[in-house]
Amino acid sequence: MLGYLQILTLGRVAAWLGVWCAVGFALMGVDKLMAASRRGFVGRRRVSERSLRTVALLGGFVGIAVGGGVFRHKTSKASFWPAVALSSVLWCALLYFLYA
Repeated sequence: MLGYLQILTLGRVAAWLGVWCAVGFALMGVDKLMAASRRGFVGRRRVSERSLRTVALLGGFVGIAVGGGVFRHKTSKASFWPAVALSSVLWCALLYFLYA
């Protein structure tokens, strides 16, 4: 089991988190654009909260949080943010376990 952990170098984990943070930020922007647009984008569906939570769990929690602030999106939706906070705690615990 620990042999597999050797491939999780700090650079690879940082790249993983960077990609998912960019994805999370972009998805928050796209969802805000879809929510704000009453016309146009006909037939397009918004990004589901489940998808946003999944991206946060995969490592995009920083992008989701920053995107929420920048785009002022989902800031008043209290039921959305605990999952993002839990994702950040889980990632911090994982990083501590791997590199402390």
